[in-house]
Amino acid sequence: MLKISEGRTAEIFEQEPGKILKLYRSGFPPEAIRYEYEMNQAIASCGVPAPRTYDLIHFEQRDGIVFERVEGSTFLSRMVQYPDDLDRLSKAFADLHYQVHSYKLDENKKSSIVKQKVILARNIQNAWQLSDDVKKKIIDVLERLPDGDCLCHGDFHPDNVIVGERRWVIDWMTGMVGNPAGDVARTVLLFRFGTLPDEAPRAVKEALQLMSTKISRIYLERYLSCSGLPFSDIDEWMLPIAAARLSEWIPDREKQLLLNLIEERLS
Repeated sequence: MLKISEGRTAEIFEQEPGKILKLYRSGFPPEAIRYEYEMNQAIASCGVPAPRTYDLIHFEQRDGIVFERVEGSTFLSRMVQYPDDLDRLSKAFADLHYQVHSYKLDENKKSSIVKQKVILARNIQNAWQLSDDVKKKIIDVLERLPDGDCLCHGDFHPDNVIVGERRWVIDWMTGMVGNPAGDVARTVLLFRFGTLPDEAPRAVKEALQLMSTKISRIYLERYLSCSGLPFSDIDEWMLPIAAARLSEWIPDREKQLLLNLIEERLS
């Protein structure tokens, strides 16, 4: 099979005309893979622009999902390639995120999707860098935040949107039902502290580092304008979102930046 791309959690291969195989790295939790498969099936019925899923497979002692192949380039690569078009691209990225939050899942499908606060609380508990006392304080903050029943992506960033004949949102493993303000807070934190996989081209990493502050500002301004949300609604989610991200497969440098933010917010 021909490898198309790869990230921290999976490699992408051509499989057959119109299909690709997302093959997860050894040791990746099979329940998380099945959840992504079921999540994509759930959102397909309400018109979300996401690739269709065809099958769950086991190949060379690894688990994978066969997806519809969508053609195009990521928002991230376009932002790097066309820096003069950064304003328009950042606004379009925000518009798409707002669109995601507008989709309505029927009650039967919604019941099978994990709730935002459940996921965040579980991930906070799994953040070994935090003491039990700090975890309790952060989960108390989380529980006081307003619930929501909107579709949320959980990891909405420019490398998870493909632009071709239409725009596609990919990587729904973190999909959930919850408050859009928390979903936006996650995106803002990714712009602020996120790092690309080690395999990403050096030029792309350097370009994104230079542009991320501007992209984040334009994206946030546009989303607030579209949604009518005040920034304070998003800002109050930053602490639990940062704490939950500590449990993910991210570089030590990013974890330290998140720990600094958590300490600052709790002081």
